[in-house]
Amino acid sequence: MPRSDDGGGVGETILRYLRDHPNAADTAAGIRQWWLPHEDAEYSAAAVQTALDQLVAEGLIARVDRPGMPPVYCRVNWNGRSRTR
Repeated sequence: MPRSDDGGGVGETILRYLRDHPNAADTAAGIRQWWLPHEDAEYSAAAVQTALDQLVAEGLIARVDRPGMPPVYCRVNWNGRSRTR
């Protein structure tokens, strides 16, 4: 059953994943499937999106919009730009 979460624990896990994998980039669905642990229960899609939106708003990760495709999320370089630019 998906976990109902305010995004805090999810956000910390996403940042930890990006610290360990600095070149990682994926969609919200990919992050939910591949970056987050599933030992107990998986996080809900809404919790993952909430965490991603919060991390983007805080400038901790970047959102890269692509026409006709879901956005991709990745770490932000020291200059505040996404690593994909």
